[in-house]
Amino acid sequence: MSNSEQDTIYREITAENEIDKIKIWGLRTGKLAIKKSAMHSIKPGLISTLFSFIDKEFGDWLPVWVWVIVHPEGTFLIDTGISSEVHQEGYFKGLDFLSRYYFETQIKFKIKNEEELDAMLKKVDIEMNSISKVILTHLHIDHTGGLKHLSKIPVLVNEKEWKTKDGSFPKLFPANTNIQTLKLERKYEMFEKCHFLTERKDLILIHTPGHTRGHSSIALLGNNNQVYLFGGDVAYTEEKLNKKAFSATIKNQRENQKSCDKILELAKTKRIVFLPTHDIDNVQRLQNV
Repeated sequence: MSNSEQDTIYREITAENEIDKIKIWGLRTGKLAIKKSAMHSIKPGLISTLFSFIDKEFGDWLPVWVWVIVHPEGTFLIDTGISSEVHQEGYFKGLDFLSRYYFETQIKFKIKNEEELDAMLKKVDIEMNSISKVILTHLHIDHTGGLKHLSKIPVLVNEKEWKTKDGSFPKLFPANTNIQTLKLERKYEMFEKCHFLTERKDLILIHTPGHTRGHSSIALLGNNNQVYLFGGDVAYTEEKLNKKAFSATIKNQRENQKSCDKILELAKTKRIVFLPTHDIDNVQRLQNV
C-alpha cells in the first residue's frame, strides 16, 4: 500500500521515563487541495491569497491527519479533521462573503462519512468515550470538523488562538463544544511559551505562531532524547519546514519563519520526528523511527 492510500499509522514508543509504553495512532480524515499558486507562494499573505483566486489549477491532494496518544495519564486526541458536511450545499452559508467564496471555490475537500473522526477511531478500536482531552493546534476547519463527535470532552486551545481566531469560524462548532483555553506561561528549551499537559511534563503545548497568531504544536517526549512533534500547520511538510516555505494563506511569514527556526534549532539537540497535519510522508516517518 502506498503512503497516499494508507489511512492509519501506528507506533508504540517507550516513554521518557524508560519504563512506560505510549501508543501513537495517526488517522487520516480525508484530504484537501488548495490552488497551486497559493501552495507554492513566494510571499505569503492576503495579496498572494487573493491573487491565487485567478489560478485555475489546484495542487496535489494533501492528507488531513489527526493523532491519538494513549498515555499513562489519559488518551489525548490532537485535532479532529474535516467534517463530510463540507460537501453539503449551504454548509458555509453563514460565513462572510469572502470566506464563503474561498471555501466553496478555492479549496477542494475529499472526505466520506467513513473517513470522519468517529469512523476512523472505530476502525482502530478506540472508543470515543475513552478520550480524556482534545488538543487543537489551531481553529481552522480542517482541524475542527470532528468536534461534532466530541460533546462534553474538554477541548484545549491556546488562549492566544481563541482570542485571535485567525481564519476560524466558531459558528461552525457544535453548541456544546467544551472549549477550555490555556495560558502558555512555561518554557521548554528555546520555546518561551508552553504549557505542560501531563504531570510528568512529557506532553507539551508549544506556541509556534505564524500560520495563525495562536498556532501551537504538541511535543511528546520519548526515551533516548526522542521528541515526536505534532506540528499542525507550522509547515505543511517536513520538506517545507527545512526550506521555511509556506502557503499564501498564513497570517505572518516572519513569525512562521521564527517558529520553524526554533524547531530546526531543537533538532540539533533532540531526535525530532516531525509529524505535521498534511504530510504524506508521516506514514514512513513514524513507522521507520
